[in-house]
Amino acid sequence: MSKKHIFTACFVCLSLFVCFNVSYGQGPSQGDGQKVVLTLEECIKKAVQFSPEIGESRYEEEVYRSKKLQADSAVYPQIEIIATTGVSPEAKEDEFLKTDVADRSFNGVFGRIDYSLIQPIYTFGKIEGYRKAASSGVKAAHAGVEKKTSDIVLRTKELYHGLLLAKDLRNLVLEIRDDLVNSISKAERQIEQGSPWADETNLFKLKAFMGEVEKNLNEAEKGISLARDALMTSMGLPKGMEFSTADSSLVPEEKEPDSLNTFEQMAVTLRPEFTQLQEGLKARDALISVEKSNYYPHIFLAVKGYISGATNRDRIRNPYVYDIFSDTVGAAFLGLKWSMDFGITEGRVKEAKAEYSKLLEKKRFADEAIPLQVRKAYLDLEEAKKNVAETEKGYRNAKKWLVTAIANFDLGIGEAKEIGEAAVLYAKLKADNLRSLYNQRLAYANLLYAAGTTLKEIQ
Repeated sequence: MSKKHIFTACFVCLSLFVCFNVSYGQGPSQGDGQKVVLTLEECIKKAVQFSPEIGESRYEEEVYRSKKLQADSAVYPQIEIIATTGVSPEAKEDEFLKTDVADRSFNGVFGRIDYSLIQPIYTFGKIEGYRKAASSGVKAAHAGVEKKTSDIVLRTKELYHGLLLAKDLRNLVLEIRDDLVNSISKAERQIEQGSPWADETNLFKLKAFMGEVEKNLNEAEKGISLARDALMTSMGLPKGMEFSTADSSLVPEEKEPDSLNTFEQMAVTLRPEFTQLQEGLKARDALISVEKSNYYPHIFLAVKGYISGATNRDRIRNPYVYDIFSDTVGAAFLGLKWSMDFGITEGRVKEAKAEYSKLLEKKRFADEAIPLQVRKAYLDLEEAKKNVAETEKGYRNAKKWLVTAIANFDLGIGEAKEIGEAAVLYAKLKADNLRSLYNQRLAYANLLYAAGTTLKEIQ
C-alpha cells in the first residue's frame, strides 16, 4: 500500500507543476461580500472598455486627426493681424516742409494695425502631399486601435481559460487528497483490527504525504487567486470584489473552423497590421512628394498693409510720404518663395525614400509571416483537438485500471506496484487532457486573432 501512496504524491507534484505554469496576476483579492459572475464575453467587453492601452491608441488616432486638420487647412489663406499702441510725437500738416521744429512733445497716443493675408496658389505638391500623408496616418492609427483591441481580446481569453485550467488542476489535487484520506482511514482501521497485512510504517508515510498534499493544495489555491486577480485587473474590477467565472471548468471548443484557405484569405483583408502597413506606405510616399516640392518655388497671392492714426498728428495725403503713426497703406501682389539649401533638400528626399523602403520591407515580412501565423494556429488547433480525444480515452481507461488495481489489492490478489503504475499513468493522462483542452481553446483564439476576425466577436 505504501507504493500506491508514493505514486499518488508524485501525481500531486505533477499536477501542481502544470497549475503554476498557467497562473498569472499581482496578488490575492480581498473579498468584501460583493460578488460578480461574468462569462467570457462579458469579461472581454469589460477588458476592452477599461484598457488604458486601447485608450492610448485612441488618443494616437486623435493626434493624426489633428494633423489632418492642419494639412487640410493649409489650402486656406493665412491671416495675421498685429495691433499696437503707444505715445506719439505731435506733428501738424503745415510743418511738413519745416526743418527747425524745436518742440516735439509727446502729448498724444497712436494706434496701429498691421495686417497680412497670404494665399498659397501652387506649391508643387507640398500641401496635397501633407493632406494625403495625414489622411493615411488617420487610417493607420485607427487600425492601430483595432490591433490593440484584438490584443486585449486575446489576452483576456488566455487569462479566462488559464483561470479555469488552474481550477481544474486544483480539483485534481483535491481528488488525490480524498484518495489519501480514504487510504489513511483504511490503514488506521487495519492497525486497530490487527490485520495481518497492516503496517504502521505505511501509515506514517501516508500522513507524511498528506502534509505534502496540504502544502501543495495551498499553493494551488494561491495560483487560482493570482490568476483571478490578473483577470480582474485587466477588467478594472476593484480588489474588494468577489469575482467568479460563469464557467466552472474547461470544456472542448465546439465550433468547427472553416478551411485553412478561408482563414488565410480573411487575414489578408481583415488583419489591422495590413491596413497599417498599406496606409503607412501611402503616407511615406506622400512625404517623398512633400520633400521633392522643396526643389521648386512656392507661388502665393498676398495682401499686406497697415492702418494707423494718432490724436496729435495730421494725416499727410501724399503718396510719396509714409507716416507710421497716422497713415493707411495696403497692397496686393503675387509672390514667389524659393529656398536654395545646397543639399539639405536632397538629403531629406533620400531620408523619406529610405523610410518608405524600410516600411516596404516590413510589409514584405508581414506578407509571409501572417499567413504562416494563420497556418500555425490552424495546425495547433487540429493537434489539440486530437490530443483532447486521445488523452480523454487514455485517462478514462487508466482510471478504470486504477480502480480495478485498488479493488484487487484490497481483496489480496493484487500488488501495490500495479496500483502505483496505474496512478502514475492516470495522473499523467488527466493532466495532459486538461492541458490539451486549454491548448485547444487557446489555439482557436489564436486562429481568430491571426485571421483578423477577433473584432467581430465584440461588435
